[in-house]
Amino acid sequence: MNKAYLLTKDNCPQCTQLKMFLKMALKDAYLEQLQEVHQMKDTDLFNMLVSKHTILSTPALIYQEDVVRGFAPQPVVNFLTKHFGKK
Repeated sequence: MNKAYLLTKDNCPQCTQLKMFLKMALKDAYLEQLQEVHQMKDTDLFNMLVSKHTILSTPALIYQEDVVRGFAPQPVVNFLTKHFGKK
């Protein structure tokens, strides 16, 4: 099964908000479909994805060529249901 990448970094309030939204509001329903890629822990993969998709800020969700930048609940839900179905 393909996974979506969740790009994050330290000291990023929107990253924290997105992770809390995924955990609390969506009750970790998409946990198995997401791979967190942290700027400092996964440097090579993070830099490759940032370069490939022209990511200028975090958080970002990436599935194949589809990208959602930042944190707004409805675009995140739309992205997840589009690629992984409703949970």
